[in-house]
Amino acid sequence: MIRRPPRSTLFPYTTLFRSDVFSLDYHMDGPIGTVFTPPVILTYFRLFNFLWRAKRMEYVLSSLWKAQMTNSRLLKIIPEVGPIMHQCHMLTSEMVHFVQQMQYYVTFEVMECSWDILEKKVKSAKDLDQVIAAHEEFLDTIMMRALLDLGSEDLLNQLRATYDLIIQFQNVQDSFLQNAAQEIEVRQAKSKRKVENESGAIDLIEQVERKRQQEFLKTVVNPTKSHLRVLTSSYQDMVQRFLLMLTSHSDVNLQFLSFRLDFNEHYKSRDSRLHRPLTYQHRRLSALSLSESEKGAFIRFR
Repeated sequence: MIRRPPRSTLFPYTTLFRSDVFSLDYHMDGPIGTVFTPPVILTYFRLFNFLWRAKRMEYVLSSLWKAQMTNSRLLKIIPEVGPIMHQCHMLTSEMVHFVQQMQYYVTFEVMECSWDILEKKVKSAKDLDQVIAAHEEFLDTIMMRALLDLGSEDLLNQLRATYDLIIQFQNVQDSFLQNAAQEIEVRQAKSKRKVENESGAIDLIEQVERKRQQEFLKTVVNPTKSHLRVLTSSYQDMVQRFLLMLTSHSDVNLQFLSFRLDFNEHYKSRDSRLHRPLTYQHRRLSALSLSESEKGAFIRFR
């Protein structure tokens, strides 16, 4: 079924995208409706939308990488944009790692393992009540470890805010590449005109061209550099905050997810709190001692 889901049910505090009009809806009739009750169907609905959003992030990052590879040679005509493309490559790599590790965790460590346990319990069940209980336990486990339960609202909002930054990055890169493509066309046309004109006219053309290129630097290159610096800093702060929240979680699986996301200790080197042992006292300190700037960034991008 294709329909636009209610904002309050799907992604509160975040922007709805065109892909969010897709949702998964089951219609259960007969005895199976005893297991798949309306609240259970709603749980599957929320899980589908969570996975769908994660898949959209994978698609967005794949498109970003393809655009970078496609335009890398063409942009050599404009040497001034080299640092911008380098920053785009670096930020894309960070985002790809984050999204891929989150997808692996949810798909295999959460859903696949929980499904295996459910199959065993259903096969050994002696009555319908045991089947219903096993299925409810299956859903509860998935919802908790996929950050969809009531106790993980802050974590889920942080993850959604991180996804929103990926969309912002896509908009920045698309806008920049569009302007760069227009600049390439202009420079190529100017080159042909130089060959066709006499030497006196060439000097005048070069003066006009230098002024135009300075305007391009002022209106496109410099603002894009600044925007990317802010975006990179905001993204890294968001991920760092997310890691701190994971280490403070009561579920061991979510604590170990923070190790997977920061396998090379890049974020750990930026924040000493990620070096501390996962004691109860540390979990309390991590939750309470976040700086005001981090809190402000979290609220700003919600």
